[in-house]
Amino acid sequence: MDIVFISDDENQAEFDKYFKEMPWKAIPFSERERSLKLGEIFKVESIPSLIVLSPSSDTLTSHGVEEVESLGIEALHLWSQGKSPFWMRTPNEGEPVWNNIVCTQCHMRPLVGRRYGCSHQECNINLCEACMSKNTHKHPLVEYLFPEHRYSLKQLFASVPYLLAPNNEGQLETNSLWKNGVKSIGLYFSAHWCPPCREFTPQLVKFYKEAQDSGHPFSLVFLSSDRDVTSFDEYRAEMPWPAVPFNSLAVLEDYFQCLGIPSLIVISTDGNILTRHGCDQVSRKGVEALKTWVKGEKLPRPPADEFEWSHISCDKCHMTSIIGQRYHCSTCSNYDLCSACEKKGHEHPLQLIPQPNDDDDNEHS
Repeated sequence: MDIVFISDDENQAEFDKYFKEMPWKAIPFSERERSLKLGEIFKVESIPSLIVLSPSSDTLTSHGVEEVESLGIEALHLWSQGKSPFWMRTPNEGEPVWNNIVCTQCHMRPLVGRRYGCSHQECNINLCEACMSKNTHKHPLVEYLFPEHRYSLKQLFASVPYLLAPNNEGQLETNSLWKNGVKSIGLYFSAHWCPPCREFTPQLVKFYKEAQDSGHPFSLVFLSSDRDVTSFDEYRAEMPWPAVPFNSLAVLEDYFQCLGIPSLIVISTDGNILTRHGCDQVSRKGVEALKTWVKGEKLPRPPADEFEWSHISCDKCHMTSIIGQRYHCSTCSNYDLCSACEKKGHEHPLQLIPQPNDDDDNEHS
């Protein structure tokens, strides 16, 4: 089996250094146009990418990287026989399809139907329903919740055995989050190793205590992305609200599609998402944000010229967080402009990025 390296390096020196690590052939760096053309032909959207072709140049698989990660050398043996280890089945009506998820055991891709996995960070396992019945994994497995469906709070927290009370005061029942007429719950995804998290957490603590003291108790829970239990315990000691136990947040993290931290997602007790942008709203409105959520209500959308794009800077005037309309250049790498700098022009076409709308989060049920 032959392998050919097609480089996306930025210069000849980087290409030469990287290519020295490889025991196969390469398209010369000087033939950049040829490499770019092949990327277009095979619709390569990200790297690393491994496309496997048959002797007749038909695509055997576009998921070579994932297949090697799943099967190791066995993937190469199957390719040499003209086979791809991944397979797929047609979903029945109403069955969830887990795009980009592979069954660890039978290698169905995408995984169709009920999906099971392990909440322990060190384990990377996904099983379909058929393979779950033959499961021999060392930890108990949990069922994932499909992001396109809506669930009750009891269903959402079914994989959480209990909550850890603040100040090391033992354990709490999970349903204590939504008892006593609570109308909304905040899920705070954060980690001690994350500098923006450590900057935001004291603000949230301050406004949380203000809300409690003013008779607007907000129900809040910490979901940790810390790398070990020691860091987790150290970090949650700073928080006056309960926490989901370490290694118990996988289902909630996957369901809410939390792609970055810190993230504060607020849900009403009937399962509707009030906001995915809680950190931004707390930064803008302070304790008033929490007082609004306590009533089970959303904050009004700010005018377009007042919206703050947290952690997005203008690459021309260096405004730390763009306020107002945001323009993005898809040609340049990670390039954004505020409205004032957009008026001064740019060498490539710019796209106006619409303000995030929390209403979009409740379209699926």
